[in-house]
Amino acid sequence: MKRCRRLLAALCVSAMLLALVLAGTASADEIEIYQVAENDKMVELPVDAMPAWINGIIYVPYLVFDRSVTLVNLGVSYGLSRTDSEYKLSLYSLSGTLVFDLNDGTCVDSLTGESLDMKAVLRNGRPFVPLAAVCRYFELSYTYTPTIYGTLIRITNGQERMNTNQFVDAATASSAMRSRYYNYLAQLNPSSSSSPTPSASPSASTPPTQSSQEPEEETGGDLMLAFLCTPADGLDTLLSTLDSAGIQALFLFQPEDISQYATEIRQILGSGHMIGLTVSGNKTDELLSSLEEGTKQLERAAHLRTHTLYAPDASSGTLRQLEQAGWVCWNPDLDARPDGRSQSTQASALLNRLNSRGGQTSLLLDASTDSAGILSRILPSLRRNDFQFHLAVETQF
Repeated sequence: MKRCRRLLAALCVSAMLLALVLAGTASADEIEIYQVAENDKMVELPVDAMPAWINGIIYVPYLVFDRSVTLVNLGVSYGLSRTDSEYKLSLYSLSGTLVFDLNDGTCVDSLTGESLDMKAVLRNGRPFVPLAAVCRYFELSYTYTPTIYGTLIRITNGQERMNTNQFVDAATASSAMRSRYYNYLAQLNPSSSSSPTPSASPSASTPPTQSSQEPEEETGGDLMLAFLCTPADGLDTLLSTLDSAGIQALFLFQPEDISQYATEIRQILGSGHMIGLTVSGNKTDELLSSLEEGTKQLERAAHLRTHTLYAPDASSGTLRQLEQAGWVCWNPDLDARPDGRSQSTQASALLNRLNSRGGQTSLLLDASTDSAGILSRILPSLRRNDFQFHLAVETQF
């Protein structure tokens, strides 16, 4: 028996070594890259958490439901339970809970006790779940689109602002998707001394000729704008400036101001922007009561139900309670509301801060005429410095 075990172990080691050799000699053209997006945001996953086809089914890592990783709230959360005798993954939302037993290869709807025809698998030490079946259970949607930078898997929950074609165009044009593609290639094929020319799959349109070298590092970054509409005397100018530049933003209103700005809110939504609520204080009950009233006012004014919230005075504990109640708590990286200095002085200072940060930045201004003036001054420089604008929603939790 021991001799058989040694022989089996030797065969397994040999097979692993052969697989590593073959992987090391594989050309970049043979490497399949899968990138993930959720709603209107690209998601950065480790290379060993890349989606994969398993027995003819596309699987994704449980990390796509980890908000701290994706920075997007799809309305589905996860829990892991691991002991010496069991390993279970739970996915849950307000509508139901799936419990995957990774040891037994089973899945149960915990609300009904029904066994479902799906299972989670372990891949690179992480649980992966079947994308189509999980999306169907939680009433999510997904698309599977070949691009010049790999295949893009996009998961949405109805809160996205762009349709599939618009998002794919924006994603393939972004430096983030391009750089991740080359980063994945470098990790999967480290023996390659230069990055190959990306090529679309046969079902994708033929891309323009690409350089065979790694793309140069670009300045700028991803920028998301939000406007606190207290005051809101510069709304008309702001909307005109944003519409001319093709930029979408988040506009935050106090619940008590919604009826006053009902016409403006409908105009904001009609231009493709997002509406959120802002409340003051730190008492959860009072905040939830105010948010409930704001929700009713928004439904009357624009037939809209928002889940985006800015609560600057709330503690981390209060924010967690608000999230449990279904709110997405947004926070800016930079507060650039006018401070009394001249518009040109503030614009110059803000540009310096943005250029020194790089990467992804969420920016808070107010809806005053001063903010409109600052924005009009910085937009040309931001464009020259390769800043890409994205809708400022679900960026911080």
